[in-house]
Amino acid sequence: MDKVRKLMFSMMLATLILSACSSYNFYTVSNDKVDISKYQTYAWVPGSESKASKYYENDIAEDKMIVAVNRELNNRGFKVNSRKPDLLIRYTAVVDNKSRVVNDPVYYQPAARYVPRLGYYQGRRFYYYQYYRPFPVYAGTETRKVQFEEGNIVIDLIDRNSSKVIWRGVAKGAVNNPEKAVNDIPKVVGKIFNRLSAN
Repeated sequence: MDKVRKLMFSMMLATLILSACSSYNFYTVSNDKVDISKYQTYAWVPGSESKASKYYENDIAEDKMIVAVNRELNNRGFKVNSRKPDLLIRYTAVVDNKSRVVNDPVYYQPAARYVPRLGYYQGRRFYYYQYYRPFPVYAGTETRKVQFEEGNIVIDLIDRNSSKVIWRGVAKGAVNNPEKAVNDIPKVVGKIFNRLSAN
C-alpha cells in the first residue's frame, strides 16, 4: 500500500514540475513572394531601433543576442556588409506582465482511523485493530488566476532597398528567472532561425 502511495505522489510531483517549467512558442511571418535565397549580406540597424526591456535591457543580453543572430546567419551563408547590405537586422526583446487561469485539482483526505480486523493463529480466531489511512478522494477543481511574466523575442529581416520587413521570427514564453532568460537567448534564437529554414 505504501508503494502505491509513493508512486501516486511521484506522479503528482512530476506533473507539477512539468507544468511549472516554462517553454517558448515559436512562429514566423513572411512575405510569400520573397525569395530569401537572393539575399547574401546583412548589417544591423542602429541600436536605437532595436528594443529591449527588463531582463533583456543590458549589455550582456544585447551581446548574446547579436552573437547568436550572427552565428545563425553566418551558418546559413549570410555575410556581414556594413556598407551596402542586402538585409537589415532588427530585434525586439521585451517582458510583459500577463495572467492566466489555472484549474487545480482538489482532493479530500478522509481521516485516518483504526479499523477492526479478523485474524487466525494456530486455528484460533482473534480480533485486532489495524491503522488505516484512506486514499485522497477527488472533490473537483479550484480556479485561480496566476500572474506571470512573458518574454517576447522578435527578429526582423528587412529589405534595405524597400525598408520592408520580409521575414519575422517570434518566440514567446513565460520567464521567471532573469539569469535563465538571458542565458537562454542563444537557444531561443537558434530555434527562431530553424523556422527560417522551414520557410
